Amino acid sequence: MKARGASSFNHWTAMALQKFRFKVPPEMAGLRLDDALIALLKGKLTSKAQARKLIVAGAVYLNGRRVRIASKPVIVGASIEAMVDFAKLETGAQKSVSHRQGWELGPDSVLFEDDYLIAINKPAGLPTQPTLDEARLNLFAALQKYVRERDKNPQAYIGLHHRLDRDTSGVVLFTKRKEANAGVADLFSKHLAQKEYRALTTGSRIPEQKFEIKNHLKRAPGKHSRFTAVRSGGDFAHTLFETVGEVSKGIWEFKAWPRTGRTHQIRVHLSEHGYPIIGDLNYGGAQTRFRLMLHARSLTFKHPVTGADLVIESPIPKDFEDCRTELSCR
Repeated sequence: MKARGASSFNHWTAMALQKFRFKVPPEMAGLRLDDALIALLKGKLTSKAQARKLIVAGAVYLNGRRVRIASKPVIVGASIEAMVDFAKLETGAQKSVSHRQGWELGPDSVLFEDDYLIAINKPAGLPTQPTLDEARLNLFAALQKYVRERDKNPQAYIGLHHRLDRDTSGVVLFTKRKEANAGVADLFSKHLAQKEYRALTTGSRIPEQKFEIKNHLKRAPGKHSRFTAVRSGGDFAHTLFETVGEVSKGIWEFKAWPRTGRTHQIRVHLSEHGYPIIGDLNYGGAQTRFRLMLHARSLTFKHPVTGADLVIESPIPKDFEDCRTELSCR
């Protein structure tokens, strides 16, 4: 559907979730994305906090790509799409995330920290960013609460620039100062940061010691959030793999280094290569008592402010080790 001018909503739906589409007019050139949203949804969003909540929750797209950085500037003619549930936005302030139930972020979760950056060891089962369910615990909110309470600074800044799937564990990097945002954004958008993952899979044949997969991925049709390789269209995806070894007959452990950052990239590449990840029911993985056996093991990059070479590592989690041990004893 062709986008309309800033003064017109693209369309309303009868459902609670409404979709809007705009083109950025000349007078909004250079505005922050959250400020642009407030102007475009004039009378609908009542505060910058609401605009930022939508952005961080992944409900805003810029030129067809989801953006979670509220300070990102917009350019003339850019398309902005927003999916908004106004009822949840209005009642969201009355809800609070409970940090006393289940997991709570503490000093032992911090893998690295300096004046500009902080890296957290995300447990499996926890969303990285806020969702539209305000009561749901997420890593961003937990870290923000932890830093503000620890530093006795209710305005302490935390910036989110990348994410892990809910059921994936491991390293997630955040910014603590806005002046680090551009450099960290470049680390991920320009693929300057090297990520290493570990995966436990099933597979009936002996894999190559080292291999790579290059193709294009596109969201699969249907209700589930699945992606698949396509011959035309889609986004280019590239992953390097190395076989760690055979845990037991038909059970393999891999290292993976994604060269691009597509949603579910490693999961799709391993599944379509004949090695679905254990616990990954969306892509043919074996169902066990364990979660998705994918772990973000390390993040290697040059510090965007100091220039120092950094390698941030997350230990292999206990449930990953337990799964490996249990399968090796079959």
